[in-house]
Amino acid sequence: MKIRFSPSITLTAILLALPMLAACGQRGSKTPAEAKVRLAAAVAARDPARLWGALDLATQWSWMSVHRAGRESYDITLSNVPDGQQRERMIRRFEPAATSENAAALFAKSLAADVWPALAAQLAAAGDRVPTVNAAGTEAEIVWPSGRLLFRKTSRLAFGWGFAGLADEAEALQRAASADLEALRTNAADYERAAARGLR
Repeated sequence: MKIRFSPSITLTAILLALPMLAACGQRGSKTPAEAKVRLAAAVAARDPARLWGALDLATQWSWMSVHRAGRESYDITLSNVPDGQQRERMIRRFEPAATSENAAALFAKSLAADVWPALAAQLAAAGDRVPTVNAAGTEAEIVWPSGRLLFRKTSRLAFGWGFAGLADEAEALQRAASADLEALRTNAADYERAAARGLR
């Protein structure tokens, strides 16, 4: 599914994410079937907060990384990038993250309207079938000829099951946000060196 807007997670990263997850009130579902019900309720209500709560941990973590990187990129842009059209474009690009209280709010702000009918169609195609869990106990899915619903459970700590159908898009956004931030950090150092030379 395309959204206009999952990495391996270390124990340290999960522990760092705990306060943010607690703030969003999400620890996952106990079973894949419960995760499907939770997803269906969010889609029926068209509620971004409930959809966030239905996501798997890896997808949420990717959005947390996007949020942090976007906020830092915004700050660097304001502090270091010279006035001009490029600066204005960058401010507009990073402003959604900078003005979002947390990753859940950024996720909600970034959802396109066509996400809801697309998810509703997937749930309708899945019908009342229960997700089948893989041998490792980390993924469960409902498959039909034209698609599938995917759910994942992290192997670390008891975060439970969540919908993983938006994981690929979230991971791509995380990679892009991290690349933007690294480029800005490098450019900021160049701007500082140029400014220092100009003051000599």
